[in-house]
Amino acid sequence: MKFLFCVLRVLCGERLLLEERIMRPKLVMSSNPMAVKEDDVTFSIMSGFDGVDWSFARDRVPLENRSKVRFISQVRRLQDHDIEVRFHTPFLNTEIGHHDDKIAQWAMELHLRTLELVAEAGGEFLTLHIGLGSVPDEEISRTKVHENLTALKAFGLSHGVTISLENLMHGPTSFPEEWIEILEQVDIPATFDFGHAKGCLAVVKGLWTPMEMVCQVKERLNHAHIYKEENGEGHIPPETIDDLGIDLLDALLETSCRWWVVELAEKKAALHTKELLEIYIEPSLGGA
Repeated sequence: MKFLFCVLRVLCGERLLLEERIMRPKLVMSSNPMAVKEDDVTFSIMSGFDGVDWSFARDRVPLENRSKVRFISQVRRLQDHDIEVRFHTPFLNTEIGHHDDKIAQWAMELHLRTLELVAEAGGEFLTLHIGLGSVPDEEISRTKVHENLTALKAFGLSHGVTISLENLMHGPTSFPEEWIEILEQVDIPATFDFGHAKGCLAVVKGLWTPMEMVCQVKERLNHAHIYKEENGEGHIPPETIDDLGIDLLDALLETSCRWWVVELAEKKAALHTKELLEIYIEPSLGGA
């Protein structure tokens, strides 16, 4: 039934050929939330990435005046090189939907302050999460998730920032139906993570495929996190383009998502993946 929502010509063995009016995706570097940001800024400029997906660590958000000034200066440096910057909050165990009001309120306050920071730096997009970390599912209130995401959406838009919700490998958004339901109820964009989709229980059990997930959110998809897969040690880079899934990349190209994040911390692996994607993209766009 899910295939009624989109036509996937790749299932017939065809390569998707896009019209020239389709803009090429931006190939984006993922900044390590624990890295020295100045090093990431320099690497991005020198290596030819189109953008930076700037990740904040929960305990290292630059909210203090001196660190904030340095952060904004780094963002401006990227922008001066025509490198777009979007933002990402992989805040472990910072659950806005927690049953405990005090925990949820603390998480909300951190997200609200981060949205203000992103707006101050001229940012327009922020990806966030539900259920990231070790919070048991039973401690997450679906009602509170809806209420607090709605509040963050409104606050962000009032500051010129659009939030999106990422699918995870574990937790509520690891269930495709629940992730999609939250997106639709709150009416926010989606961030699709390749490794999380491939490793979530619904896909492992054969109940869904990553391509079906993309198909279901294609009208609201604005970010993609691209790498081969995730295991207990982190994100695994592809050796060849086939490791990413040609059919999945083809389906992604048919969406409006033009923010393709190479979500790999190791610089050599990130560059190799960027090169694989460049080789893949060029013939797909017909030289556009």
